This record gives sequence, C-alpha cells and structure tokens, in this order.
Amino acid sequence: MPSHPSTLIFVVDDDPAVLHSTRFLLESEGHQVETFPGGRELLAAFPGPSPALVLLDHVMPGLDGLEVFAQLRSLDAVVPVVLITGHPDPGIRARARLAGLSVVEKPLAFDALLSMLGADGAARPAHQG
Repeated sequence: MPSHPSTLIFVVDDDPAVLHSTRFLLESEGHQVETFPGGRELLAAFPGPSPALVLLDHVMPGLDGLEVFAQLRSLDAVVPVVLITGHPDPGIRARARLAGLSVVEKPLAFDALLSMLGADGAARPAHQG
C-alpha cells in the first residue's frame, strides 16, 4: 500500500523498456504516471495537468533533455525536472547544474528516485553528484 498521496509524474524516454519499468515502479508506489517517447510529445502536454515531477532522459532523437528543459522554461512551465542519463560525463553534469537540474544515472536507482518524492508525495531535489 502506498505510504504517500498519489502524485502525477511525467516520464520521458525513447527506450520503451525504461518507460515501462519506471511506470511500473511509480504506479506500484501509488503515483499517477504519464509516459512520453520524446521531448516533442512532452512539450505538447503543456499547458495541461501540472506534474509534481518530470523525469527527462538526456539522450533522445530530435531534442535532447537539456533542450527540452529550456523549452519547458520558455513555456513558463514551472515543474521540478530530473535529468536521466546513461552518459554522466562532467560536461553534461556541469550543463545540468547550470540549468538547475538534478541528474540521475541509468540504470535508474529506484530507491534514490523514490527518495526524491517525500512522504507527502511532493518532489524533492536530488543531490547533484
């Protein structure tokens, strides 16, 4: 049984397996999850229901995660965003830090991901390593 209120979370990744497993984990914790196969699809969802958190893959065809984040901000979408990357080189980390983003590495550490969601279901920023 979930230990916190349901929270709407958007997950953006071009890998269907990542979308499926992340959705399964978050829904099993009682969250509502919407998945998007790319940045353009995510951007099309704004304005709309405001998620408590967006998990955004960095490397995707078309727009990368940092470009999508910049476009979200240009739409005045104020939502916590966590950048997910399988390639956590220092340049990506520095660019993400400058943009105000937390970074989580793939494969996703689900305990760390869940710890970003407090007991009240609100998103908490992660430590940027």
